[in-house]
Amino acid sequence: MKQLKETIEDLNITTTKIKNNEKFTLNLTLLLPLLNLMKINNLISSEDFNMIINNKSLKIKELKYFNFLDFSNHPDEIESYLSDFIDEIIHMLPRNTDYQSVYYLLYEILINVYKHSKFNNAYMQTIIDNAEENIDFCIFDNGIGIPGSFKESFIHFDNDYEAIYEAINGKTTDKEKYVIHGMGLNSTAKLTTLGFDGKMLIVSGKGICEITKMGAKPYLNDHEIHGTFVILRIKNKKIDNIYEYLKFKSINKVDED
Repeated sequence: MKQLKETIEDLNITTTKIKNNEKFTLNLTLLLPLLNLMKINNLISSEDFNMIINNKSLKIKELKYFNFLDFSNHPDEIESYLSDFIDEIIHMLPRNTDYQSVYYLLYEILINVYKHSKFNNAYMQTIIDNAEENIDFCIFDNGIGIPGSFKESFIHFDNDYEAIYEAINGKTTDKEKYVIHGMGLNSTAKLTTLGFDGKMLIVSGKGICEITKMGAKPYLNDHEIHGTFVILRIKNKKIDNIYEYLKFKSINKVDED
């Protein structure tokens, strides 16, 4: 399978081809942000968009919209909805999957989307590669993005990729002081890379952050993502002790290969 850096390069190439009305071959991992790009630029009809989203073989699920204030007014309803949503995802996975650890992983990332993105549309796609024993969870939302969330909260950052890097290291716009305050992306990154021997890619605005067990590689992209696109690529394996990855620990920067 492609490395995550190659994935974002493919996204840029395919984005350019779409804008120029050129023919292209679609990488399923890139489907969600590209569909959104085509939709907002009227390059695909609503009927065709819905037909693709509802194709069962693509394993795409749309996230229900909740008003941002609903987190304070209806927390039990949202928690119940997310629990059911994740259960449906888990039922798509191989029988030898570590369901408890995957549940926590998806819950953390989806809670983060609901708390901060202020999206109108959000989707998750599940891609299973049995040959490589990999599972990809691709999450896209058309919200304000991580840099946009920082701007709304008057948090200073030098550029979009630094905002992403700061977010995975605990800087938060969380004003409600949730129990998992400031640890959502941090624990997600550690569980993905150290627990599941996987990789994580976050793209928001013009910022990119590629996270492996070696650390984080934040850098600037030529194209802008309106919202946030996350890939969690995990090995289908059991985790002995999930809790060792949930304690906050800074993720260091690493140089480009």
